[in-house]
Amino acid sequence: MTSNVWAVARKEFDDAGRSRLLWTLVGLLVLVASLGYAALWYADEPVTASEALAFLGVPLQVLLPIAALVVGYMAVVGERRSGSIKLLLGLPPTRTDVVLGKLLGRLAVVAVAIAFAFVVALVLGAVLFGEAPVFEWLVFGAITLLFGSVFVAVAIGVSAAVSTRGRAMAFVVGCYVAIVAFWELLTAGPYYLLYGHGPPVQAAPWYLALEQFNPVLAYTTLTNLVLENDLVPLQFQYGLESIEAAGMTPAERYPGDAPVYLQEWFASVALLIWLIVPVAIGYYRFTRADL
Repeated sequence: MTSNVWAVARKEFDDAGRSRLLWTLVGLLVLVASLGYAALWYADEPVTASEALAFLGVPLQVLLPIAALVVGYMAVVGERRSGSIKLLLGLPPTRTDVVLGKLLGRLAVVAVAIAFAFVVALVLGAVLFGEAPVFEWLVFGAITLLFGSVFVAVAIGVSAAVSTRGRAMAFVVGCYVAIVAFWELLTAGPYYLLYGHGPPVQAAPWYLALEQFNPVLAYTTLTNLVLENDLVPLQFQYGLESIEAAGMTPAERYPGDAPVYLQEWFASVALLIWLIVPVAIGYYRFTRADL
């Protein structure tokens, strides 16, 4: 990393703070954590601090991707739209520095918001439920940060790849809708066309591999692996899949010993691929764009 990358990243983070974007995101995630813990504390059934922590994964599946996409989608294209990108590139930063710096800066914004929310969760867990599961808190926080980083990377990749705000918004909205609302249609639909029926519990390996690469499913898989809970991915269902498969991981649906790419821990690799590939595509297009 060159000093120019860090200079761009610091500018991005400072700009987010001055625009109140950072504090709006912090307030939103802290509010969600506080309301969730309060609701669990007032519930009739006893809840442990670990179970309360896992409960955070429910609203985070919905709010964090949207927030991360909003944080990142104008990062590069906004500079192109205003014309300030030419001024920025006239200084020492190169196009590589700009993409990496904006990625790091926007990741820092999301990281700070997640950190605030998880600190509140840890304190509330100790106060309301009498314990502070520090190890689970740290690992779950890291998983959540990786999950949020995926959508920041998607937004930055799109922002670097296109030339207008409208296209950037259309692409990030389309990506979110594909992951959350249309994933079953995009994967189970072709399965139905190939085999004449929807995916059963023990579906074909290629289908299970595609399921493993859904970021929301990967997030819930890793969360359940660490917290030993039953966090269900919040995705639209169209009835193409077997009902018995709901909430099962690809590894659980594979007969016998699952191959490496279907094991629960491989969900982290899937998220890392989502983190790298969109930025690489956006960077490739940005370096060849006529600004």
